[in-house]
Amino acid sequence: MTKRAREVFERFGIPKDAFAGLRALEEQETIFVGTDEVMGFDAVRPMRRGIRMARVYPYSLKPTTFGMQVLGRQATRNVIDVSDEQARRLINGESLSIESDVENGFVLLRWKGFVAGVGFYKRPVLKSQIPRFRPVE
Repeated sequence: MTKRAREVFERFGIPKDAFAGLRALEEQETIFVGTDEVMGFDAVRPMRRGIRMARVYPYSLKPTTFGMQVLGRQATRNVIDVSDEQARRLINGESLSIESDVENGFVLLRWKGFVAGVGFYKRPVLKSQIPRFRPVE
């Protein structure tokens, strides 16, 4: 596991055994995670391998919603449980005013036990980082 991948796991209190059988690869300012078979597949030199876990910025790491939906199930830190109404508002891109004992920075948004996505918390404002999709016309 790369140092930066470890930082993501430590931020959210994800146990090391959640990473068992997986390997991290950092390329193009992104951390990807996958099995040895997926990460070793280079016959056609794919643009990316595995799951995009986080984007790397000069002074921070931004976990991805999809990566955390897969890898964040065992998170024990910096998780905010949201109600149905709060989840609806966050998915629609709204910010919430909420008091929580989590650290400022990126947090996991958990709804009914499911990691719905990633948010950014700066007491007391919680901003959604869940990707928004355009409706099909």
